[in-house]
Amino acid sequence: MTQHQQEECIAYFSSLCQELYNPKSPSERDQIQKILEASFPTFSSSDTTKINIDQIPTFDVATPTDTANALRIMLENSPNPYVQTFSLSRLKQLVMAQFTIFDADTKIQLRTFLLDYAYMHPDLQPFVITQLAGVLALLTRFGWLDHEEYQNVYKDMTLFFQATADHRIVGMQILSVIVQDINAATIPKYSAKFRKAGKFMPAGLRDTQLLDIFKYAYQFLESLLARSVPFDKPDQENRTREATLDLLLKCLCFDFAGTSLDEAGEDTGMVQIPAAWRSVYEMDNFVPQFFKAYAEFSPPHSGKVMECLVQIAATRKALFSGEDERNKFVTAIMKGIQDIIITWQGLTDADCYNGFCRLLQRFRTTAPLNEMAEKQGYMEWIELVAKFTQQAFQTWTPTTTGYYLLSFWSRIVQSMTYYQQLAEETVEKLQTIAVTLTKTFITTYIETVPNRIEEMLDDPLDDEDALLESLNMLGQIARCKYEKSCAALVEVFDPVTAHYEELITQASMGSISGENLKEALGVFEAKFAWLVYIMGVFVGNRPAYLSSDENDEADGQLTTKVVQLMEVNQNLGQSDPAFLSEKLDCALVFFFLQFRKSYVNESNAKSAYTKLNEVFGIEGPEDMLNLIMRKVMTNLQIWGNSDIVIRRTLELFNDLTGGYSALKSVRKLEATHLIMQNHLSSDFTFLSNDKHRRSRMLYYQILCKILFADDNCEGEFFEFMTPFEARLDSLSMLNTIEEFQQPDVQRAIQDVFRDLRGFIQPIQSRRTYLLFFHWFYPDYMPVLMKGIQAYSPNPCANILLKFLGEFVYNKSQRLTLDVSSASGILLFRDASQVLCAYGQQILNHRVTDESQKYPLKYKGIAACFNILARCLGGKYINFGVFWLYGDKAISEAFSMMFQLMLDIPLEDMMNFPKLTRSFFMMLDEFSVEQMMIDPSMPPEAFLYTLEACEQGVQSSDAWVRTHACSTLNNICTFVIQENEKTDLVRRLSSGSSSSSSIVPPSESSKKDKDYKKNKSMRGAWFLSYLSQYPQVLPKLLSTLFGMILFDDNNDQWQLSRPLYTLVLLERDFASKYTNQVILQQLPERREFVTKALSNLMEGSGWTLNNKDREKFSQQVASLKRELNNSQVVLIPLNE
Repeated sequence: MTQHQQEECIAYFSSLCQELYNPKSPSERDQIQKILEASFPTFSSSDTTKINIDQIPTFDVATPTDTANALRIMLENSPNPYVQTFSLSRLKQLVMAQFTIFDADTKIQLRTFLLDYAYMHPDLQPFVITQLAGVLALLTRFGWLDHEEYQNVYKDMTLFFQATADHRIVGMQILSVIVQDINAATIPKYSAKFRKAGKFMPAGLRDTQLLDIFKYAYQFLESLLARSVPFDKPDQENRTREATLDLLLKCLCFDFAGTSLDEAGEDTGMVQIPAAWRSVYEMDNFVPQFFKAYAEFSPPHSGKVMECLVQIAATRKALFSGEDERNKFVTAIMKGIQDIIITWQGLTDADCYNGFCRLLQRFRTTAPLNEMAEKQGYMEWIELVAKFTQQAFQTWTPTTTGYYLLSFWSRIVQSMTYYQQLAEETVEKLQTIAVTLTKTFITTYIETVPNRIEEMLDDPLDDEDALLESLNMLGQIARCKYEKSCAALVEVFDPVTAHYEELITQASMGSISGENLKEALGVFEAKFAWLVYIMGVFVGNRPAYLSSDENDEADGQLTTKVVQLMEVNQNLGQSDPAFLSEKLDCALVFFFLQFRKSYVNESNAKSAYTKLNEVFGIEGPEDMLNLIMRKVMTNLQIWGNSDIVIRRTLELFNDLTGGYSALKSVRKLEATHLIMQNHLSSDFTFLSNDKHRRSRMLYYQILCKILFADDNCEGEFFEFMTPFEARLDSLSMLNTIEEFQQPDVQRAIQDVFRDLRGFIQPIQSRRTYLLFFHWFYPDYMPVLMKGIQAYSPNPCANILLKFLGEFVYNKSQRLTLDVSSASGILLFRDASQVLCAYGQQILNHRVTDESQKYPLKYKGIAACFNILARCLGGKYINFGVFWLYGDKAISEAFSMMFQLMLDIPLEDMMNFPKLTRSFFMMLDEFSVEQMMIDPSMPPEAFLYTLEACEQGVQSSDAWVRTHACSTLNNICTFVIQENEKTDLVRRLSSGSSSSSSIVPPSESSKKDKDYKKNKSMRGAWFLSYLSQYPQVLPKLLSTLFGMILFDDNNDQWQLSRPLYTLVLLERDFASKYTNQVILQQLPERREFVTKALSNLMEGSGWTLNNKDREKFSQQVASLKRELNNSQVVLIPLNE
């Protein structure tokens, strides 16, 4: 290339880079990006850009090295930040993809060029420096073990540190990015290279470079604090502070132990500082220097210093050489914390304030209570922290600081259990603080309820999960001095109750009404909800083996308060629904859940029932369970319009029935008997509300568990089913489609089959399921079939289809029928009729709105696929009987299945996850045997199946991928077997002769011969389709082989199963394909790839036996492992 041509290329690509980051339209940007990627190719599997660049100026690029040189020329000759950004990002992609094919000189020269480039341009934009450092980090990571020059990270930067202030900033910025990237949780794609002799590259950086980097940054921080660093530009000092602190923080956040699963910043656990850092941490001024920096620097730099202190405070205890050094460290942290609280230094800044709260939490994580308590001045220190916490609690604006402070104190309290040697004075002080903080927290949150409502702030009660995470820690703190904490809670609760009673009196006298009453009730309900949640976490944090009778009695008093509140509220709600509160009832449900966890199954907690017995006559767990069940029943009756209350009430109900003994206990309760005897009563208002469709299924799942908890429940079962019988019997009396289409009838039939589906879902036992099966089938099957005919293709038919899908589902072998039973055959006949009736209607139903395709059409088809899949895979239907006697039920069902699948564009089939899953599960079951028996499968359906499988094996859904691979394996295995049979018959036919019988065949023997004839010829049509579409198998082989060779996935075993059978079927094409793969690779890699691919079929007997299959799967895994270990990324074939 001439100088003129080079200059022309530089000018052209510079303008493209400018336009790339400042496009006029998205399409223009896409086009420019394609041109640039094609002009600077990375030769990787992800580099799939196909565009004609013959008519534009280009560098002569034929190899990855040429691309690297072209990008280097662009960087050297253009100061444009956009050119620099593109060139460095593309260079990083190139290094990621092709580092292994660069020779040693090129690798070293590339790194040297980047360092020189950064040194020659200290005025680069920060984002450009970040990108350049990212490339250096990647090079360092890849070349660490092979090139000694790559291990001089700190030494390379000393030239920057010895030059100007700008160079020093650039050097520290580069080091920050290198430390961060090398420490990243997401490691390069081919990381096995870095595990030589048990050594992993970040460990190498940690052991040889990181300490020197940290020392330099720390010493420079000291120089900044001493004001001994000269600056010649106004912004240099701020930029230097930023770079220094950023580097220090990156070093402190390094994953020293190599165990972090995500970015540093975890708020639990210790920082595993290496022993080599001991001398730094044991310096007299180490900790004080950071606190000094925090005091002298302004935000945001002071916030960055606080982040460093958070990491330092979490240092492991074993780092220090002895107790004296550790004590000095802990004392310095405690003094720094104390000074900040006294001076309030920086705490007006939100980041600093939040960071300081994190500092307290992390410090407590790694400093045991006894270690802090034995330090001089601990009592004054802990008092200061308590006052700070109290002030933070009183600042009720929701922040994360409350979580950190609660965590600090909950850990303090938990530690008191383990450290019995604490001085009595310390214990008493901590107990007093715990009670004070508990009361402050409760009082503040209750008193600020009106403000939150008035200012329409986010209500923490709306997010129960986040709320309980904090409140649970409050419950742990309260357990420090539990009786006094409970007394403090009651002190807040009782005045609220008294004011509430005054409001009730005013309302009854008419002194307050309308909006005023509504607003006042809203405030009280929120306050009571908070208090009941807090009472719930108090009770729920009862220690299983360390509780005393006094504490249990305190829980009993709290529970009495809650039950009294519940009964008052229920009585008021019966007379005036305005007194009902969703939030309060949710809180009550939570409280009972906690009480159940702590006391219902606890035999040694009699004192908890003392107060309850006095007030309500509740003597023990059984009485309390009955009360809870009455509350469950009440909620189901009065909260028909509240989705959240019904859902949480049923979750409580479900929890009460969890476990064998709990289920037995609940089954005996009077309230439970009432629900079981009246489960469909109109008193349960939620059953008449459409918003509870999912909830009513859970309701019947629970009732099913209760009903079948007793082994001898046949009589109870029939009694339980009586309301269903009444509904189904009345529906059975309807004869015409018009009668079924009446709105009331439609609603009734949907409800009954939704309820029955929920009822049979939990059944696992064969005995109990057959009880239901024989109750329902065949008597009530006509109702379902008429319903399908009446409602198809309306989406309401989906409810009936889903019930049928559950009804025919043989999970846990619950539907295993007797050998002499014809029920399985009859059931499939009916299922076939349902599929055909619904399918015929849905095929004629056209949906033009893309957003409505799934709910209006595909959802029902997915249910049909599920029904067929479960029938085929249930193993309780003898399908041979249908073929033997020419029963059309099976051929009609399969014919409808073919029509349904062909009615769905393949793109849609793959784009709706539930439809995709049901389709591939059905295909898998169908391809086990029936696909090969049914001669009526149209060629279009056969082709559609294989094309769908081609896309299925490429799906990101493991379920879909598994069933697609299994389907292909079934089909290909059958084809191979048929080919082998054909060859065998051809060889034997020449030497065999046929004889004819002189006895005329009977009618039954004719049927039997016809069936055998059809079965013997079943492969003929199958093989003819493959001849009709000769491109299908090679294309499937290319796809599967390509996924194994070019994609990064963990499904080699799964993919290898169908691939092996395809290789057996298409040996010539497989050989041709592997040759094309070899030729597509870069010349220097071809020998390696040839050797790797030649091992695939080594040792194979080219048969279908398991030994050969497993051998092939092992060879595939070995191939992928070899490619990974050698960091080879194969270049895919051009489509």
